[in-house]
Amino acid sequence: MNSMSQLPSVDVRAFPAEYKNRNLDSALTSAMVLFAKLNEAGVRYGIFKSSRNTALGLAGDQDLDVLVAREDYHRFCAAASECMGMRSVNHHSLVSQGREDWFIPDFEHAKYLHLDVHTNVRLGDKFNKRYPCYCYDDISRWDVASHGGYLIPIVSPQDEATITLSRIAFRSRTGLGSRWQKLTGDWALEIDQLLFSEGEPSRDSVWHDCAAVGVRCLVRKHNMGVWVRREDMAKIRQLVRARAAAPGHAILTDAITNNVKACRYAASRLLGRLAPGRIIDRRRPAGGGLIVALVAPDGMGKSVQVDRLYTRLNWKFSCVRLYLGTGDGQGWWLRRKIRALYLARRDAVRNSGLHDPGLAGGSGNWRSKVGTFLLSVWGVLVALERHGRVMAARRMADRGFIVLCDRWPQSIQSGFMDGPTSERNPGHSTLLRRWELALYRRMSLVRPDIVAHLVGDYAVSQARKPGELSRGEFDRRIVLMEQMRSRGLGTHIVDASRSVDEVSKVLFELIWKAL
Repeated sequence: MNSMSQLPSVDVRAFPAEYKNRNLDSALTSAMVLFAKLNEAGVRYGIFKSSRNTALGLAGDQDLDVLVAREDYHRFCAAASECMGMRSVNHHSLVSQGREDWFIPDFEHAKYLHLDVHTNVRLGDKFNKRYPCYCYDDISRWDVASHGGYLIPIVSPQDEATITLSRIAFRSRTGLGSRWQKLTGDWALEIDQLLFSEGEPSRDSVWHDCAAVGVRCLVRKHNMGVWVRREDMAKIRQLVRARAAAPGHAILTDAITNNVKACRYAASRLLGRLAPGRIIDRRRPAGGGLIVALVAPDGMGKSVQVDRLYTRLNWKFSCVRLYLGTGDGQGWWLRRKIRALYLARRDAVRNSGLHDPGLAGGSGNWRSKVGTFLLSVWGVLVALERHGRVMAARRMADRGFIVLCDRWPQSIQSGFMDGPTSERNPGHSTLLRRWELALYRRMSLVRPDIVAHLVGDYAVSQARKPGELSRGEFDRRIVLMEQMRSRGLGTHIVDASRSVDEVSKVLFELIWKAL
């Protein structure tokens, strides 16, 4: 493989001031720690793609594509592991040799840095990148971005343009009939920024030497559009395939393979939307998935934290939210319909005596018997729904999902906090009651991987949900949570009286360390 340094690039603008020696004040602390470790270890690496978005990537809002010298890859892994970095397993349609995903956590901001780590840059269609073309030694010059005294190597615009034009040759082909191919979207913007200077309006074309593949490309800027010569793109494809010893039929088989993988990927994404939790349609942690259950009295912020954690983790990983309560959250339509009808006619039900446990056990009281039966049916219905969701949560975690649960069933006490329904006839057990309790015993055998108890004062609950719980009801829940902790290992206590952001940081760290 030829080196870019053997053939100097010509007619290329200087790296613009807004990209060269950039000040990255918004970079995640963990990102700078990682790059400092890499520099100290002498690892040869650099950001080689989408350099204009480097600041966003370092802030944890976008991917960073990093090219690492193959000989230094083991040292890169060691430095990333020291920063509690984690690998993931990508969707099978997107797996590419010489590339893997690394994630570096930043507990201070409850975010993570996503690195697409490459030991070689492969060319090809989106779902079939099979031709290795560029390695670290093929980059002739690295520029730098600076932050807090640390330097981060970033590919020079000349070399980035070379890599980008090579990728365009495989990813942005159009039909025949014209000598020029117009670039659109990010391709056009990227080449425009890399090869054309805003200070030279008369300059409408440049020759660019793609030295590593031995092709000189002509690029034009005309009528507010960016154009590349189709002949040069074809030469890049031919030479890259020839170097990879691709067979003559590769042009046809590449297209077929890419389309098949694209269809598989689209089908996975569609199924993931229609039936969440059935199939991994994105990434999963290399160590597998897990179940996270947040348990707390009302007003401690369970639902808020589940939503925040889901938003942050689901950015790159396959996540599922599960609601295990009987309130307004998602659940069986029948159970939600019954609850809505009861709430609409609650006063009438209470006046009828069906709701009054005090009538239970009365001799021949038909209202008491009907009330007991209806409550038993409701208890079984709720238990069946919870049982199905608990079992589904375990299966989804085993597939690789991060399952975030708002609440978790308990079988210690009846009548509140996601336990069985209250017993109306003490000492008299019906078939429905025994069925309900049996379901809760089966659920108790399935343990979440992380159980976090959000605790705080009664004043916190009242401030966030006024009138939701009385002081006595709140204290009963706190006592029950203490009993739950005494029976189970690994329960984490989180102070919910702190700000929402502070609680999110604690929970994020707990989850990341478990992953």
